[in-house]
Amino acid sequence: MFEQDRVLVRLQQRVISEGDIVACFLAGSYGRRENDPYSDMDVALVFPDEDTRERAWRQRRDFIQSVMQYVPAKSFDAVHVRPYFHIALYSNGTKADYRYELQSKLEPNPWDRDIRILKDRDGWAEQYLADCGRALLPQPQLTAAELAALDERFWVMLWDAFRLLLRGDSDKPFTIYLELLHFTLPALLHILPPEDPARQPLLKAQFNQDTQGTAVHLANLLQAYLNARTAVIQRLHLDFNPDTRFETAVQTLIKSRL
Repeated sequence: MFEQDRVLVRLQQRVISEGDIVACFLAGSYGRRENDPYSDMDVALVFPDEDTRERAWRQRRDFIQSVMQYVPAKSFDAVHVRPYFHIALYSNGTKADYRYELQSKLEPNPWDRDIRILKDRDGWAEQYLADCGRALLPQPQLTAAELAALDERFWVMLWDAFRLLLRGDSDKPFTIYLELLHFTLPALLHILPPEDPARQPLLKAQFNQDTQGTAVHLANLLQAYLNARTAVIQRLHLDFNPDTRFETAVQTLIKSRL
């Protein structure tokens, strides 16, 4: 749908013609051969030394445009993700994430255990692929102190949003609700695997102009949060003791106002 196959062909032609690139491979869904018409492209460009990478990095926008020469593109550095990471949005619908890697510093990791090699000088990428196949996935972590900080902010933001919804205000609590979701859900979802029953209810977030209906949803989100918190505590064996007296009283109060 978004012409990814055309981009892929042009990308391979481009990296093969680029002498400074030791290897190029696709990770993510393209590496696993599970991509669909809506998948983005995770592209790793591997360089032999720091000077070569720096030279290529300075020309990153020209390189990305040259992959699809006549397709308008917008690209930007994603320093919030990692260094030497550049995201390209091609106006044919393709999104490509470019990793500018250094050959000597690219350690085998489990996220690259399935890759599609587009260029390989002297078999380096094949050996890298084999080494990645032996790398173990790290276990997600959340400390008791981090959970406590998350928990405190959750209760404050939940209470603020709920009181405003009961007042009939659908505007002011919206930003609070967004912050609540942003601060709380990613950390829990990162820990809980897809098969954990406490995970799915967290994905039912919603907010609309029906303040009473949204208040009911907030009460349901509270229960989903408590269940997910319990699952995280058990999964990570955290020394975390919730204030059950306070939490039960708040739950009772919320139910009485709905």
